[in-house]
Amino acid sequence: MGDLIRYPVMKTVKDAAAIYGLPPTYIRSLCRTGKVRYVVAGHRWLVNMNSLARYFEAGDPVPAEQDEAVGGIHRVAK
Repeated sequence: MGDLIRYPVMKTVKDAAAIYGLPPTYIRSLCRTGKVRYVVAGHRWLVNMNSLARYFEAGDPVPAEQDEAVGGIHRVAK
């Protein structure tokens, strides 16, 4: 009976973008690619703010191919 249910903090894409000072299209892109958790409620996307905060804390992982970039130029596989 003493179990506490914790619900995630959810915000609209527009609100989440305003909090971080980013364009809403970037937040939607993070959601679409599965980097941030979200749900669709009717016509609104609700972003899990804890997931978004964890993503920004960890940073975007760099793919292995980009580790070898020199001056912004990436090696192309043959």
